[in-house]
Amino acid sequence: MAVRKKSETIHLRVKPISKALLEGLSNSTGKTSTQIIEDLITEAAANFLIEDVEDIINDDALKNGQLDLETALVTAHCDDDPILTKLRTYYIAPNALSAKDKIIASAVTQSNDTFFGKSELFSIEDEIIKPDYISKTPQLDLHEVSRRMPSLEDFAAFREKNQNFKSTYEAFLKMIGEE
Repeated sequence: MAVRKKSETIHLRVKPISKALLEGLSNSTGKTSTQIIEDLITEAAANFLIEDVEDIINDDALKNGQLDLETALVTAHCDDDPILTKLRTYYIAPNALSAKDKIIASAVTQSNDTFFGKSELFSIEDEIIKPDYISKTPQLDLHEVSRRMPSLEDFAAFREKNQNFKSTYEAFLKMIGEE
């Protein structure tokens, strides 16, 4: 059986006073520095409201008509599947993705012939997407997406460097001789 990674490591370079404040909070609350940081990140994400919420978002997921980043990213998150997580985030909170990840997600969702499959991005149980919109999101072959990730990353890097050059993923593959 595979061993699952339960946590991620982040290395931060901070001002000495920030480190002292973190240690002081840790000592004062009896929590570890990691717990303090996780709590602060969660609180910040819960207070960050996503602007221009898409029509596909279920009204029940909104708080006072707005969607917070924590709800969006927790709902989009799929354990052990970072590709599916990013594709789901693309629909729920696209601005939470890097420019590179937006390009990749856009290429995948707009390349139906290349990535069409049986995996749905959302299900009714997710409750973040209105049921009427679930069938409008593409069904994808996530194994094909994973297999083609190196060329998708190359495509994203190409598009970032050549922003005025509008090209589809398929045209990019032809240009580099892969299709």
